[in-house]
Amino acid sequence: MKFSYQTGFFICIILVVLLIFKDIYKYSFQFTLEKNARGSDANLDISEDLFYSLIYRNSSLNSTMMDKVISRLFTSPHSTLSSMNETDIENILDQNVNITNSNKNWTISFLVSKIRRHQQFVRKCVSKNFTLVTAYWDLGTFRKGSAGLFSTSLYKNLALSFRYMLNPFVIYTDSLEFKNLMETIRKNLSFCTKIIYMNRTNIGAFKLVDKIKKIYEQPNYPKYYPNTVNPAYAAAQNAKYNVMAETYRHGLFNTTYYGWIDVGYFRDLVDAKDFYVMVVPPDFDPTRLAFNRVNPHVETTDPLTVFRDNMVWVGEGMVIGKGNVIEEYERFYQRAVDFFLDLKLMNTDQQVIYSVYTKKGRQSLKPEIEIQPYLPKPPGNAWFYLGFLCRKVIKIP
Repeated sequence: MKFSYQTGFFICIILVVLLIFKDIYKYSFQFTLEKNARGSDANLDISEDLFYSLIYRNSSLNSTMMDKVISRLFTSPHSTLSSMNETDIENILDQNVNITNSNKNWTISFLVSKIRRHQQFVRKCVSKNFTLVTAYWDLGTFRKGSAGLFSTSLYKNLALSFRYMLNPFVIYTDSLEFKNLMETIRKNLSFCTKIIYMNRTNIGAFKLVDKIKKIYEQPNYPKYYPNTVNPAYAAAQNAKYNVMAETYRHGLFNTTYYGWIDVGYFRDLVDAKDFYVMVVPPDFDPTRLAFNRVNPHVETTDPLTVFRDNMVWVGEGMVIGKGNVIEEYERFYQRAVDFFLDLKLMNTDQQVIYSVYTKKGRQSLKPEIEIQPYLPKPPGNAWFYLGFLCRKVIKIP
């Protein structure tokens, strides 16, 4: 069998490509950084492992191929390499890549240009009118319903879902460990992130822990873990209205809308690597607060039954409202909590809100702000419908 010159050349090209990908595959799964120079103690993305595998083996790839591979890995929206500056890139190339000065200079210039364009695009995608607020208060390890034990390590893992959220983001915490983690997670989005490290006893809701404790110690008061067992947990749920209102009052990002989101709200997306932005849901009434409806609301239910039977109307994992409405609701909500405490009743904010909008609750408290419950549509978990309705994936070029 005779081969033409063109056929032979084509076969050689195929063999070279196969050898290159064989080496990439071989080395890409053997290198894991325990702690990189930028301060993260988490394992790097596989794209970063591949990058370091290439440069540490003193690659024999030609400079054009090397430039393309490095470029793709540096500018990947899934890679923290995109946060590196010109000096970082030059140091890595000097120490690990055997290329000429001219090629190195071209590579640095090209990568810096690509990285800056990527960063500029990300900044443009950040929401201008919707700030998200969350909090992690270190309550130790506690039992939660039938879901098992919840600990700091679990919440740290759940928080990874916020790495690619393109919204102004305010995090309150009394845990130095959690604060440091969030600084790492949001490093590339630090320009739209505020982390407030504070003593939780300075928040109004936590000043009521002793009162809540006495209610939970009543004989035959029903036990729902942790709602009616851990007074600090109930206070933490009530505190969300305090921190949302504080965020608005201090004008940390000065947006029109503010929303609470639980640390574990996107628990099914901790491994997702898409940038996303949270938007105000469709048909939202700016005079109300948006919640996710979980169960029907029976207006004739007695508040005593709501608290003692652990009844739920709307989920508390996400709350959305205009800044001034949230501030007004915080004052009303505190009045409602005091009212139910005087009746020797307490649970979480879910039971407070259900009870407020019963016939008896309306007669006693006269709420001026109404709830806008979003009815879940299948498929998906009904508890998280509102958040996924607001979540829009952004494709970064």
